[in-house]
Amino acid sequence: MKTLKIFLKLCELNLKKLLIYRASFFISLALMGMWVMAYVILIEVIFYHTSTLAGWNKGSVLLVMSFYYFVQNLSDIFFKENFEQFGDNLRRGELDFNIVKPAPLRLLTFFREIRFDHAAGLLITSGLFTYAFKNLPAPISVNHLLLGFIFALVSVVLYFSMLSIISTITFWIQKNDTFSALIFNVTQLSRYPRQIYRQIVGKILTFALPLALLGSLPAEVAVQFENGSLPIIFIGITIGFYFLGRIFWEYGLTKYTSAN
Repeated sequence: MKTLKIFLKLCELNLKKLLIYRASFFISLALMGMWVMAYVILIEVIFYHTSTLAGWNKGSVLLVMSFYYFVQNLSDIFFKENFEQFGDNLRRGELDFNIVKPAPLRLLTFFREIRFDHAAGLLITSGLFTYAFKNLPAPISVNHLLLGFIFALVSVVLYFSMLSIISTITFWIQKNDTFSALIFNVTQLSRYPRQIYRQIVGKILTFALPLALLGSLPAEVAVQFENGSLPIIFIGITIGFYFLGRIFWEYGLTKYTSAN
């Protein structure tokens, strides 16, 4: 309960900051809209030449993209910028100020800056969901759609855990920008159905570094795509990455000697 109260307080402080800089919301809305539109046009071009992509119709592929952007929207709002700034904050010794505060250190470190102006992306993503629904051959049941969103939240936890592991490496090296850029670029693969990735690459992106599942698995659950026990495995993978991230973070702190 204490951790929840601290998190809600951080949300309150950052929401007040948004009210001061309201222009950022509309700028984010415009930029996100152009970015998503570019990929929608790409999907339209692909399906102009074919009716299916790895067994997925156009509406289903758009649904994968919609869930991917939903996961990205939540990460952009709550923690992504904190991970991007972690290396610089560590070199400046700003972690010292968080260590002495009576609150969970990882919470203060990775949720300190909550960018509610990025909530504009949720508006764009809701429009993308609507467009995907219109292109599906059959309507989705409400229960399966809700289940898809639940798995999307699991994807957010998995994404956070992987970023936490990558960021913790900064305790050993001076700069970690290359790793952060790499993980961001690899997540772009989550825009498309995981079935397009074959053989070794597909196995890696599904089980070892399960970025291909971030958007694909919630969509599979929503449209009842045959995937066997993969949803259960996905939950297990997420739990494993989460606790691995916590353990690695605690170990990384033992190597921290302050920058001051």
